[in-house]
Amino acid sequence: MLTAMGATSAVVDEPAHLTSGYLALTERDLRVNREHPPLVKALAALPLVPLHPVFPPDPPGAPSRGSEDYEFDASRRFLYQANDADRLLFRARLPIVALTVIAGFVLFLWGRALFGELPALAGLAMMVFEPNILAHGRLVTTDMGATLFALAAFACLERALARRQSPFGAWWLAAGFLLGLGLLSRFSSLLLIPLMAAMAAMSGKERLAIKLKGLGVCCAVALVVLNIGYGLGNGGVTLFPLAAGPVSGPLLTEPFVTMAASPVMRWTPLPIPRLFLEGLDLARWKNSHVEGPGYLNGVISGEGWWSWFVLALSMKTTLPLLVLSMAGFGLLVLRARAVGADRLVALLVPSAGLLVLVTALSHAQIGLRYILPVFPFLCLAAGFAVGELRRWSPKLALALAGPLLLWHACAALSVHPHHLAYFNEAAGGPGNGYRHLVDSNLDWGQDLGGLKRFMTERAIPRVHLFYFGAADPSYYGIERAAPGEAGYFAVSATHLMGVYLPDPGYLAPFREMAPTATIGHSIFVYHLDTFPSFLKTPIRRK
Repeated sequence: MLTAMGATSAVVDEPAHLTSGYLALTERDLRVNREHPPLVKALAALPLVPLHPVFPPDPPGAPSRGSEDYEFDASRRFLYQANDADRLLFRARLPIVALTVIAGFVLFLWGRALFGELPALAGLAMMVFEPNILAHGRLVTTDMGATLFALAAFACLERALARRQSPFGAWWLAAGFLLGLGLLSRFSSLLLIPLMAAMAAMSGKERLAIKLKGLGVCCAVALVVLNIGYGLGNGGVTLFPLAAGPVSGPLLTEPFVTMAASPVMRWTPLPIPRLFLEGLDLARWKNSHVEGPGYLNGVISGEGWWSWFVLALSMKTTLPLLVLSMAGFGLLVLRARAVGADRLVALLVPSAGLLVLVTALSHAQIGLRYILPVFPFLCLAAGFAVGELRRWSPKLALALAGPLLLWHACAALSVHPHHLAYFNEAAGGPGNGYRHLVDSNLDWGQDLGGLKRFMTERAIPRVHLFYFGAADPSYYGIERAAPGEAGYFAVSATHLMGVYLPDPGYLAPFREMAPTATIGHSIFVYHLDTFPSFLKTPIRRK
């Protein structure tokens, strides 16, 4: 991840997330980019505080803080005009890498407790070389933080149930604390609550009343953590002690609202930070009305597909992991009595449950990252399959599992450092990824630096650029060609396939041409001796 970080420019979400986290730390202003909770963003911005980067004042006429336009305008000024963007991004990505490493430790420790050391090591090996983990585990986004806290919360819940702890036992409290951190990281962590309840109901030997009390304690602890994270009113305790001075204007004067009065949740009068509910409402609205349209196998759809996440998972997961994880789940079912049904529940309920709930509730079919927390459970199941093969026959394990593990590792190494663009062999590999999925599954604006290196190597002075992303091309010295000028045309895969364009067919003729080069599997470069007629009418934004 560290060697790959320098090869990628900012992806779409990173500038806004980093700017939001920095303002949370230095000004205690949580309104910016509030459709994502503040914890992971603030952790990412932590290494920036000693650097004292310049945060330029808002110019006259700038969008107001709290508006979506502000976060994009401010992040562009903060990263690309007032500071060295790549330097800040590299530092900000380090805490996310640390979260990913911690997730690996949690996976190993829990896997060892469930199945023993060899399955845990095999599961860790699968996670270490999982391309989607490597891709998102180094970006300033909320996905990896939510993945870590989900994995750790379920691990603590399973330990509480396995050890038959009282509702106020350490494992119950730890599960609640981690659930709270998950809620402070990503709103989709709310889905953990029904899944944790289902897991508790289906496993453990305690009476239902004890489990309910334990879940109640767990949720109460999470609520406390959530309120601390957002701040208990003006001058209250916050999770961001590095901010200087008292909490003032940026936090609303009425920091709490009851669920009974909230348009999001009406079933219980618990104190919830108002900014949390505002952000949740904004996230739900964007999920329903802004995110999208969906794209799958060359088709753009505003309605989406019920099978989108399953198909995306099948295309962007290595074939060895798919084979071993499915074998692991099957073996857990077959050997439930010998191994313990609770172990099957501990892996199956979070992974299958999250996949089902996200499919049912999310209209944003734009990224496999929405179900990134599923991958550690797949790795654990794969590790169990390796352990079972070893138990039956060491030679069989070496002959079957060994090549699969090697294949899995080679898949990640072969696409390095472009892990975001990984597609397995059945999907045609990274080179054919754009035919199946785009956006954060392939082309998230990460290859501007690669485009500039290509231009330098070929002595190309300027290009026509159709870029999908949030990074600033001028920061990398990419000069745009004049209208009507022949030469080089650089087209992001997302735009090439017409996604998010008012006219999806505007760039379609490029699809019939052979590119001169492909940058990181996400930007296609074409050389034309004459300016194409289909580009003479500028595209109009809606």
